[in-house]
Amino acid sequence: MWATITEGPYHIPDDARQHVFWMQRFAEPALFSQDWIADYFESVAPVGFVALYRAAFWLGIDPLTFNTILPSILVILTAIALFLTCLELCALPAVGFAAAVLLSQVIEYTASVASGTPKAFVFLLTVLFWYGWLRRSQWLTGLSVILQGLFYPPTVLISAGVLALGLVERQAGGRWCICRDRRLWQLTLGGLAIATAIVLQYGLSSNQFGPTVTLAEAFDMREFYAGGRAAFFRDDIVDYLLYGRSGLQLQSAFTPLTNLLALAFPILLCFPQRFPLVKAVRPQVGLLWRVLVTSLFWFVVAHRILFILHLPNRYVGRYFILVFVVLAALSLVILIDGLWQTSCQKLQASSPLQTSLKSTGIAIGASSLALGLAAILVLYPLTYPGYPTTSLARGQTYELYEFFLSQPKSLLLASLSSEAGNIPSFTGRSVLVSAEVAIPYHQGYYTELDQRTRDLITAQFTTDPTVLRDFIQQYDVTHWLLDPFAYNPDFLAGNGWMQQYQPEAEQAVLALRYGKMPVLAALSDRCTLFNQDNYRVVEAQCILAMTE
Repeated sequence: MWATITEGPYHIPDDARQHVFWMQRFAEPALFSQDWIADYFESVAPVGFVALYRAAFWLGIDPLTFNTILPSILVILTAIALFLTCLELCALPAVGFAAAVLLSQVIEYTASVASGTPKAFVFLLTVLFWYGWLRRSQWLTGLSVILQGLFYPPTVLISAGVLALGLVERQAGGRWCICRDRRLWQLTLGGLAIATAIVLQYGLSSNQFGPTVTLAEAFDMREFYAGGRAAFFRDDIVDYLLYGRSGLQLQSAFTPLTNLLALAFPILLCFPQRFPLVKAVRPQVGLLWRVLVTSLFWFVVAHRILFILHLPNRYVGRYFILVFVVLAALSLVILIDGLWQTSCQKLQASSPLQTSLKSTGIAIGASSLALGLAAILVLYPLTYPGYPTTSLARGQTYELYEFFLSQPKSLLLASLSSEAGNIPSFTGRSVLVSAEVAIPYHQGYYTELDQRTRDLITAQFTTDPTVLRDFIQQYDVTHWLLDPFAYNPDFLAGNGWMQQYQPEAEQAVLALRYGKMPVLAALSDRCTLFNQDNYRVVEAQCILAMTE
């Protein structure tokens, strides 16, 4: 995560290229004027998320800089909240410390928090809700649900489920019944009222870029299949239910592998004599099964009404991570203490020499295992290649970005290059389309983007000057970016994003393989404004003049 701060210029978390780039408007309202893409991502940004970035801007921190600072703040706050929450589950500071360490390690394996986007707030706001609920604090529980609605609304559904299940408790005899605690009922009804209001507000509000894509529509779109921009459907039912946007994301919950210790927790509970700290675990630990049940419930519902609740994996992955981190921390501390107690007892045992040697051996083995578990907590993640994970988009063509920074703010760039995904973030200039922003979940948005992309593919590879000229005039394109692979048929044939748009992409590949010279390629030498490292920027007005 610190890489987002210590990296050189022109780097940004991958998802921030969608959710943060448009906020450069705060400082310069002229940027992204009448920009369809910027308007869309502004419209889907949660209110609280935008307000926080705007507040940072008022304090003198520009959005892209704040995006690099925010993750570290969230990690610290989440660690504190989780430590306090664990004290409610088990009055052992060591458990809270272990959980905070484990979660910090998990965060470094994922790009969620490091992105500084709405999903970065899931861990903090979920744990804050847990703490409020465990403390039976009406104001903190209500506040956390409100914050969830302001920053990441899907979390509200998880909290609502936990509130409802919180009214079901298990009595001493093992019988399940409805809780009669008046204070808990007040907390639950208040929280559910807030959650209902938030859900209704989002459900009833209209979006100029709607409606949401339906399951039937998604079935007919290449974008939702393997290699597509929003790959969702899989041939293997097991893969479909476990991985990707459609799956349970269990691999995330068990990464790093130290989280597998969570599976030992139910077993440890069966041996309180051997592991004395089991007795320190409070009944409130039942919160964790409520979270798991709620997550699975909304996971199933999201599958049943695709894509109304967006993606099913939004309701499981991160919540499973939190549950397994806490259970792993409990197991780790209980195991270490149990092994250490065994070691001490064996060393203190008074017996004949042979038995004493045996006891000493057991003691040394137990203590070594305890110390080994403690060391694993801290050192194990360092054995993973690529740790920590930041998922940064790193710009490679600095001179190109500096060139665009020198151009008018009204610039509109047409390009099929992957660099088009970086231009808005690094230069504050608009692009007609890019693979990075080709998100197909809202038809009102994506229908326009789909047509733009098809028209762009046709125009870039056409041999008809009229088609090229009409395209430039229709979209008011001012510049065109060609990268080293712009006219490489093999590269185009293997470009998953472009191959979504058929038959235009296939026609372009065939034209190049048959040796047909596109008009743009023929005229680009005479209309080039920038040419370095095989990246060429062509002036659209020059192309218009040449095709008259």
